Amino acid sequence: MTNPYAMNGYPETYSEAYQSSVYPSSVYPQTDNKKSSGPSVLGMAAIGALGGGTVGAFKYRFPVDKNGKVSDTFTREVFEKNLKKNGSKESKEYFKQLRDVLKKLNKIKTTDEFKNLLNTNKKIIEDQCKGISAETLLNAVNSTNLTTSKESLKKSLESIMDFELLKTRNAIRLGWDSEKKKFVKTSEFKDEKLFKVIKGIKNHEQLTKALKYSGIGAGIMGVLTLGYKMLTPKT
Repeated sequence: MTNPYAMNGYPETYSEAYQSSVYPSSVYPQTDNKKSSGPSVLGMAAIGALGGGTVGAFKYRFPVDKNGKVSDTFTREVFEKNLKKNGSKESKEYFKQLRDVLKKLNKIKTTDEFKNLLNTNKKIIEDQCKGISAETLLNAVNSTNLTTSKESLKKSLESIMDFELLKTRNAIRLGWDSEKKKFVKTSEFKDEKLFKVIKGIKNHEQLTKALKYSGIGAGIMGVLTLGYKMLTPKT
């Protein structure tokens, strides 16, 4: 014998209506199994990387500005790369010693330290002593003229470096087409090896800056998204 009061004796629609009247949703809110996780940290980081990379590539896309000024960083990178790749053994050794002397010169306190520094870097002292011999120069240095000797040598070596960078900057400008906004090999640019270095560094620098900015953008967006998730109350 069936139970006339059993719930399965009523139509499904009635059962749903009955449950709704007994357990109204306003009193007993229903839970939703679908969680709203908000924006993905990885997704927002990817967006930040894309945006940051675009900014970096756009900002550093040209090593020569509209006024014809060449970036100092780009100039130095071209000089160093060209020296390393195409320079002679003698020129590499010379500029290695020049940088070494400039780096240590300010730390020199005594005449003996000054003489030892120059004796260790023979190419530099020989280059600086075209009129007066290196031996005479070193013998004449004493505690009275040490400061002026250091300052004079420093200015001389810095002027050599400045002139090398000036030549490099002029070569970069020679190969730059301001209308096309790119480097173009013309008949005026005779040094094929140097031109390849310039173009290679231009592409590498743009990529490096883009990657740097993409990392910064990804980090910022990732942190902001993570903070959003932490501060957003969970339901």
